[in-house]
Amino acid sequence: MNPQVAWHNGSIVPYDTLSLPVSELAVVAGASITEMARTFGHKPFRLPEHVGRLLDSCTELGFSQPFSPSELVSAAKQIAAANAAALPPRDDLGIVMFVTAGTNATYFGVGDLPGPNVIIHTFRLPLELWKTAATAGVKLTIPQRRQLPDHSFPVHRKVRNRLHWWLADKEAAAISPGSRALLLDEHDHITETSNGCFFGIAEGAIVTPSAGVLDSMSRRIVEQAAAQLGCPLHRRPIHREEVQQLTAAFVTSTPFGVLPVTGIDDHVLAASDFVEQLADYWQQLTGCNPLQQLRECV
Repeated sequence: MNPQVAWHNGSIVPYDTLSLPVSELAVVAGASITEMARTFGHKPFRLPEHVGRLLDSCTELGFSQPFSPSELVSAAKQIAAANAAALPPRDDLGIVMFVTAGTNATYFGVGDLPGPNVIIHTFRLPLELWKTAATAGVKLTIPQRRQLPDHSFPVHRKVRNRLHWWLADKEAAAISPGSRALLLDEHDHITETSNGCFFGIAEGAIVTPSAGVLDSMSRRIVEQAAAQLGCPLHRRPIHREEVQQLTAAFVTSTPFGVLPVTGIDDHVLAASDFVEQLADYWQQLTGCNPLQQLRECV
């Protein structure tokens, strides 16, 4: 199913007409801030929080855009409702919002330049991509490539420039086919994967990196679930050498929810009851168990 409509700088447009000029800094320099929400049962989940993070990122990184939080939330709801109408009942949408830095002056010279592009569009979540991982788990490999340092730009903000992640995943797959990259920072501390927040379990407690990672919406859900279930959770540096002490691990992300990790490099990890409990907690929030949705997708 191809999405039918999108939202571009305040107007609803046919999805197939969306485009960015080659002079856009988003194209020339990868200068774009992005956000992704999703639907559960065709209903958007935590849209105001996602829009809030998008606008906070714009403020911190100095991007200008003319729309209010309520305008963006309203537009996202309208586009999601229109495009979800054509979905089968078991499918859901990813909701993408992004703001570009505007036009590259080198292409036009002195004078008024076209401003930023603010776009909201949706796509059918490819649940089948994660079906096997929901049952069999994910294998992670630590490559040589490192996470970008915070002194380059604040990595807790979500931006489009992800070349280092693409290269890291290629390296990980070359080392161990089928695996995804788990990046270290410059001090050999674990950060995150290219598409998810990392959690380890050791001595009955959950640990997750405290720095050098995205301000993850899914991590907030894990923290809420851990508090409800009475499971200790600590944000702290996790050195590479601590991998051998982990008994279990999992990754979380907006598109797929939660996936178990079966191993990191040569360290084999066991299944954890907390992963299933976390999926149940997700169902309390959304009416949908993400693991079950993945496992039962066609």
